[in-house]
Amino acid sequence: MTALLVVTIWGGNFVAMRMGALEIPPYFLLGLRLTLASLALVWFLRSPRGIVVPLILIAATMTTIHFGLALIGLQFIDAGTGAIAMQTAVPFAALLAWILFREPLGWRRVFGMVVAFAGIVVLTGVPRIGARLDLLALMMLSAFFFSVATIQIKRLGPQDFMSLNGWISIFGALLAFAVSLIFETGQIEATLDARLATLAGIAYMALGASVFGQGLWYRLLPRYDTNQVMPFTLLVPVLGVLFGVLLLDETLTWRIAVGGLVTVAGVALIVLRGGPSKIAAAQAAAPS
Repeated sequence: MTALLVVTIWGGNFVAMRMGALEIPPYFLLGLRLTLASLALVWFLRSPRGIVVPLILIAATMTTIHFGLALIGLQFIDAGTGAIAMQTAVPFAALLAWILFREPLGWRRVFGMVVAFAGIVVLTGVPRIGARLDLLALMMLSAFFFSVATIQIKRLGPQDFMSLNGWISIFGALLAFAVSLIFETGQIEATLDARLATLAGIAYMALGASVFGQGLWYRLLPRYDTNQVMPFTLLVPVLGVLFGVLLLDETLTWRIAVGGLVTVAGVALIVLRGGPSKIAAAQAAAPS
């Protein structure tokens, strides 16, 4: 039941991100999200002595690049499509784990990668998506850099997750506001003019998805075998599409449905068959 609650929260996160990105400049929005998350996580902080530079680099990859590119893409791409495209992080993570850590791929995992990317190809047949392939590619690039950040975190070794999340949020907020200051305009006006639902969405992203959702998830992982909880993560893109249709009046076409199901099937082959890659499993466990 707890796992279902977590993935439901994460599925709704794409709707909150889409709503925010439509009204507030993306990097300023990201800064607000991470600031709020930092305030909630400050009580869990431990000294970052010896890992300050790696933490800043992780924050740059995880927040400035991954989250930032995702929010830019969600200005123009439906929440459901974004949720599906973000699943390519799993095949990217498995591939990087093979290259950097020599984790075995096996034919099932390779086949899963092919299937997952085939699902994305199906999505390009949707006129409104095919007309902006650059933004679909941007979402996939965002997913790739989340995989990179996952590997950066793995190289830190065992860490207190809540403290790690807190420091990444703090450094990420500073970086996001710096990027916003340089490249964006009208941030304050846009925030003041934003709808109450959009402002509530920022709280949802920060407290619901990042703090509450991830906190619950990382309490589940030590208690259950990976293959007991990983199937629940496959519901995230499904719920992202569903919530997009119900809450944002997004259109669900047969190509989006088929493309999404094929992508999810490919991801399932990677994380559930033949023993999941540690990197791919961690990747699938994290929301955008």
